[in-house]
Amino acid sequence: MHTPRIYIDTDLAVNATELIEGAKHHHLRNVLRLKAADAVILFNGRGGEYTAAVKAITKQETQITALTYHPINREAPLHTCLLQGILKRDAMINALQRATELGVSKIIPVQTQHLSEKRAQLAGRWDAWRAVIEQSSEQCGRTQLPELAPLTLFTEAISMVRNADFDLQLLAHLGATESRTPPATPPRRIAIAIGPEGGFSNAEVEFAEANSFHAYTLGARILRAETAPAALLAHLQTRFGEFSEENL
Repeated sequence: MHTPRIYIDTDLAVNATELIEGAKHHHLRNVLRLKAADAVILFNGRGGEYTAAVKAITKQETQITALTYHPINREAPLHTCLLQGILKRDAMINALQRATELGVSKIIPVQTQHLSEKRAQLAGRWDAWRAVIEQSSEQCGRTQLPELAPLTLFTEAISMVRNADFDLQLLAHLGATESRTPPATPPRRIAIAIGPEGGFSNAEVEFAEANSFHAYTLGARILRAETAPAALLAHLQTRFGEFSEENL
């Protein structure tokens, strides 16, 4: 039987009882229908997880007691930073879910020239994206949450990455020359920029390339905007990360 995993943004300790309210409580009580003594797993995104048990469930809250700490680490050793062009609501949710499952380390939501959503509609969406990342991390067994940066203009995001310590910087761009030539030193920190439904503008491609990004493609077919993050992250994990032959 599947044991529910619950993310709590608080300090956790063995034998301490945590109170869960709001939407998480509703899910545990009315969707999962947990009862007293049912087993759950708690984690706070700071490494490791706790086996735990439901102490009590009332109309207002779920009380859960942490029992045993396990210093397990399920994070990908390859550090990946995803500069994700903002997509339409459902597509953005799918992109964030798949990126989280594939071990992305940081996500920067990027406002691009071909933004498919009206800028006025973006207010409040960050919190929804954060909730998606939490739920995906609970589901896939992650012990740390990907960092979700604030909404950032494309040029600012590119400059942020340029000034950080990345071994490889890629820009998803149809028509770019596909390269299978491995770097002289296997990269441990990779930044990858993926555009919205309309792709990057020519000016954005030129700006990224002028700031050490390499235009990159997986092939001749056009991937949907929400498919591209999953495909490219899986590809990078296969070439350089936890899916590579040396780690199997």
